[in-house]
Amino acid sequence: MVGVTFVTAQPNAGPSFPCKGDSWGGGPAAPPSPAASLGGGVVERLTPFSLGSLQGLCSWTGARAAVPSLVRNLRVEAQTTSSISLSWEAPDVPDPQNSTYWVQCTGDVGRTETRTTRDTNVTVDGLGPGSLYTFSVWVEKDGVNSSVETVTSATAPNPVRNLRVEAQTNSSIALSWEVPDGPDPQNSTYGVEYTGDGGRPETRSTADTNITVDGLEPGSLYAFSVWVGKNGINSSRETQNATTAPNPVRNLRVEAQTNSSIALSWEVPDGPDPQNSTYWVQCAGDGGRTETRTTRDTNVTVDGLGPGSLYTFSVWVEKDGVNSSVETVTSATAPNPVRNLRVEAQTNSSIALSWEVPDGPDPQNSTYWVQCAGDGGRTETRTTRDTNVTVDGLGPGSLYTFSVWVEKDGVNSSVETVTSATAPNPVRNLRVEAQTNSSIALSWEVPDGPDPQNSTYWVQCAGDGGRTETRTTRDTNVTVDGLGPGSLYTFSVWVEKDGVNSSVETVTSATVPNPVRNLHMETQTNSSIALSWEVPNGPDLQDYTYWVEYTGDGGGTETRNTTNTSVTAEGLEPGTLYTFSVWAEKHGARGSRQNVSISTAPSEVTDLQNETQTKNSVMLWWKAPGDPHSQLYVYRVQWASKGRPQRGQDPQANWVNQTGRTNETWYKVEALEPGTLYNFTVWAERNDVASSMQSLCASTYPDAVTITSCVSASAGYGVHLTWSCPQGGYEAFELEVGGQRGSQDRSSCGEAVSVLGLRPAQSYPATITTIWDGMKVVSLSVVCHTESAGVIAGAIVGILLFLVLVGLPIFFLKRRNKKQQKPELRDLVF
Repeated sequence: MVGVTFVTAQPNAGPSFPCKGDSWGGGPAAPPSPAASLGGGVVERLTPFSLGSLQGLCSWTGARAAVPSLVRNLRVEAQTTSSISLSWEAPDVPDPQNSTYWVQCTGDVGRTETRTTRDTNVTVDGLGPGSLYTFSVWVEKDGVNSSVETVTSATAPNPVRNLRVEAQTNSSIALSWEVPDGPDPQNSTYGVEYTGDGGRPETRSTADTNITVDGLEPGSLYAFSVWVGKNGINSSRETQNATTAPNPVRNLRVEAQTNSSIALSWEVPDGPDPQNSTYWVQCAGDGGRTETRTTRDTNVTVDGLGPGSLYTFSVWVEKDGVNSSVETVTSATAPNPVRNLRVEAQTNSSIALSWEVPDGPDPQNSTYWVQCAGDGGRTETRTTRDTNVTVDGLGPGSLYTFSVWVEKDGVNSSVETVTSATAPNPVRNLRVEAQTNSSIALSWEVPDGPDPQNSTYWVQCAGDGGRTETRTTRDTNVTVDGLGPGSLYTFSVWVEKDGVNSSVETVTSATVPNPVRNLHMETQTNSSIALSWEVPNGPDLQDYTYWVEYTGDGGGTETRNTTNTSVTAEGLEPGTLYTFSVWAEKHGARGSRQNVSISTAPSEVTDLQNETQTKNSVMLWWKAPGDPHSQLYVYRVQWASKGRPQRGQDPQANWVNQTGRTNETWYKVEALEPGTLYNFTVWAERNDVASSMQSLCASTYPDAVTITSCVSASAGYGVHLTWSCPQGGYEAFELEVGGQRGSQDRSSCGEAVSVLGLRPAQSYPATITTIWDGMKVVSLSVVCHTESAGVIAGAIVGILLFLVLVGLPIFFLKRRNKKQQKPELRDLVF
């Protein structure tokens, strides 16, 4: 057999972790698991039986030791937050004694530590809470290690911290806690177990650090246990006892109220065992002050409160130190009674009461009840927010008892009472019988009601100036005199009987104002007449209304009013006579009338035109106005000349007015100047009232000139024409001599005017046309003769010119023939 050396494989050392037990330290490395290197090959799980297969390959140089068997049934016995207890069974060999057990611990972070023991159990402590560990266990005997058995387990997590009750209702309890101390609180599950009075536990889990357990019984004690579960290991439990809140009280109500206390009552809450409960009553007033008291009873009277004040009462149950939900009721104390109840006024059908607000902090928002009980036993009640009331619908002269109390927030005060009677009825049908400018007469009827005799009537007169006078009478009429004109007075009349006055009947009336003064016409047109006047005499000139009534020829009457001292009546018929009446009114009283008769102006004529005109006359024509009385109109025609623009004079001269009259719608104006511009004005007239004017401008024809001379000039080729200046106006002249025409300005008359371009020894007709304002008048024609000497001289000159023209060609022809016959005589000169 070949001798070889056997090399025992050792497990690789891994990273360390905090396994900090005192017995941990360096030791032999664990055998390979799950494989170890042997030479250049790999041998899986070396056993005493596997070595025989290598005898042909290796030589043994020493005593050969057998590999021990595995430990059996390696398991975790217990876990805490810092330790894990392991146990196992000895290997199944004939002699397990004298074996050493190696235990290697590898933590989450990879650090490994190893210890040995002779026992088949070990507790590994110094571990981290809630951490996962891998434990490797093998046997060493005679220096040879067995293969490795492993188990993975975790330490228990730390318990939750600060377990507490957050809230309690009558059916639930809310718990909360803090996460356990430890390296990694995530991925933890919290278990919650609770056990009630009945003893049956219930469990639920959550990943949160709080839970609300509901479905519980009211007013019951529960034991809660909370633990952490991580990596399948539970921490130790934290416990907390808590009680659900009891049910609230039932049917909380107000039993009674005074002005200083409120009595409350309620029923015990639903639920098991209402005994041993304490009831808390909290009272909160308007000012925000809160008081709390306790009782074992189901009723309480809260006193020392303010009158007429609103309070909110909160009642809850306390049992085992836990409060129920709050039941509330709002109520108010009774207000104090009204103060100083009194009668303010009495009429024949009403009595007015008033009072002062009750004593108390806040009299606002109070309602006052008033009850009225009459002689017949009939009672009526009404409410008001004010501190006064008028009870009407009563009988005159009757006795009534009034009761007044305050209600605030639905609570009534005690009652205050007063007794009073109504006044007698007032006088009836008070009226003004007559008015003058210094007196007013009044009358009335006796009042309704039993026994109007033995009554005294009081009459009070108050004027504009504030002065008041009072008189009495036994009669049902009175005349108040000594008053001012146009003044307003208020008369008050009442009945006195048995020292009680009726209500006052009043009437307002005024004395008649004085008439207007100085009524007169201001202006008139064809459709209007303007009137004015002066205010009447009197103490107060303001606030007058003036009435104007007018009637025309046709009989129709119209009326209008104004506050001014003038008026313009419009929409009248033209050329019509109207009668106007004017009176003053003040405070509804009218003064006497003032009258005046005035006529409107006729309408103006239309379509005024000049029909014909001559140098001495103009015929005018127009259309009559479409007025109802135009057949009665007289027409006036006025004309004025602007003068004649003579040489060296201004053509615009002053007007000279002349007037004509006619009943027709035409008129011929005669004895006018020729060539003169006139302004014609026409208007209609009736009742000495003229219409507005219609005007036009028209000219008379100009006068014809007289040609005084026509003398030949320029050797018979022209003439000198002279004419006289026409009478009247003229602007220019037109000349016509033998068909030739020309224009001359107005200064050419009386001067010789040359006309050229004529032929000698001829006769030409000549006329002069006078021009004025677009009109032309032609003078009588005269014949002008030109001289004949020019004709003879012209003939001679013509003959001579003809002979020269004929002789010259003959002369040159003869000369040319001589040059052709004697060319050699070139030096010959004529």
